[in-house]
Amino acid sequence: MSEVPLIKRFLQHQSDFMAYLMAITRDLDAAEEIFQNAAVAVIEHATPQEPIRDFRAWAKELVRRQALGYLRRQSARLKHLRPVEPALLEQIDHIFDEETVDDELRQQELTALRDCIQETAEPQRTMLGMRYQQRASFREIGQAVGKTESAAQRALCRLRKALHDCVRYKLVAIRGSHP
Repeated sequence: MSEVPLIKRFLQHQSDFMAYLMAITRDLDAAEEIFQNAAVAVIEHATPQEPIRDFRAWAKELVRRQALGYLRRQSARLKHLRPVEPALLEQIDHIFDEETVDDELRQQELTALRDCIQETAEPQRTMLGMRYQQRASFREIGQAVGKTESAAQRALCRLRKALHDCVRYKLVAIRGSHP
C-alpha cells in the first residue's frame, strides 16, 4: 500500500487543526476532545469510497462538523453558553483555508522554542511542564514552587512573553532580517 493512511495524513496537520479548534472554542480541553473525535471519524473513514482530492480541506470540514456538534451539545447542556457567531466561524474558516504555513518555518519556530525553554532556569521549566504537560492549575503550580496562585499565574505570563521574545529573536537571527 503506497498511499499514506488517512489518519497519518490527519495527524500531520494536528497543529493546524488544534489552532483552528482553539479559535473556535477558546478552550484547550474542548479543542483536544474535538480533535480526538475527529481522529476517530478519520479512522472510521479509513477506506474512502472516492479519492480525496484536497485532503486538508476534507479534514478541515470533518473537524468543523465535529466542532459544531460539540458546541451544539455544550449549548444544550449549558443554557448560558453562547454559540459561536456564524460570521466569526466564517472568518475563522476563511483564515484557515488561506493559511499555508511553511513547514520549514514551523520547524524553525519549534527548534527556537525548544532552545529558549532550555535556556530558562529550572523553576521556570518546572512551571511550564506542570502547566502545559500535566495541565496543572495555577494553585497546584504555586504550591509546587512556593508561590501563591496569582504569583504563579503572573510568573507564567511573564515566562510566556519572555519565550515569545526569545523565539522572535532567534528567528530574526536565523533569517537575518527584522520580524
